[in-house]
Amino acid sequence: MRKRISTNTRNWRFAPIIIGIIMLGIVIKILTENKNDLLAIGILTFFIFMLTGLYFVFDRAKSIEFDNQHLFILSKNLDEKIPFKNIKKIKKTLAEINDRDIWKIYYRDKNNIEKSIRVWPRWNSKYFEEFKSVALENNNEIVIKK
Repeated sequence: MRKRISTNTRNWRFAPIIIGIIMLGIVIKILTENKNDLLAIGILTFFIFMLTGLYFVFDRAKSIEFDNQHLFILSKNLDEKIPFKNIKKIKKTLAEINDRDIWKIYYRDKNNIEKSIRVWPRWNSKYFEEFKSVALENNNEIVIKK
């Protein structure tokens, strides 16, 4: 049975769209009422572009799951299946969001290219700790740094 260890941030991609539509409405209202307020229009347009960028950041987000033998990296366009024997290191980064640490998993893909992925473990879940112990059981060469 697969267990998800990462927070699912892909669903957050709709928030920037909703906020952007509201800001676009404000720009249209300013244009129809007062045509001289170019500073406000410029600032709102800048924020609309930033929100569009945020949409694409959230849209590219990946979900990370594991079972007893593999790590699965699921994205919009591609799904990777990594055996635990290909995982080299699990390292806690200096970054954290809402008092939850961000971790980095180093692995080799099916083409033997070394890659890494950042993981923001799910809130109030023990699955990430279980993932680390299952990974160590399958591959005792994995380095875990806190």
